[in-house]
Amino acid sequence: MGKIVLEDIEVMVRIGLLEEELYAPQDLTVSVEIEHSFAQVSQSDDLADGIDYRDVIEHIRNYCGNYDGKTIERLADQLSKGLKEKFPADSVRLIINKPRYINKLGLSAIRVEVEC
Repeated sequence: MGKIVLEDIEVMVRIGLLEEELYAPQDLTVSVEIEHSFAQVSQSDDLADGIDYRDVIEHIRNYCGNYDGKTIERLADQLSKGLKEKFPADSVRLIINKPRYINKLGLSAIRVEVEC
């Protein structure tokens, strides 16, 4: 068993509850951990037998770019389930950070974490 970890993938998403949030896409960062067996790819040394992280990044950016929703909770849930369906993953852990309001609210982070 192994884990692919991709941290702080920058994405643009139209998301939010406030009119000002929906007016223009927001910068979010997505981090993902995909747990799966490295047995086959480690034997063959052929990426076709594993998960290409470039495909994971492309999937995340495309999904976020086309997302039509209000909450990052829903985005995180749907995106993690979509990753698990598309790639041979035993589990997916996803963290979405929303940095836009951290200074305004006096916080160091705003994030949602899900696992499936």
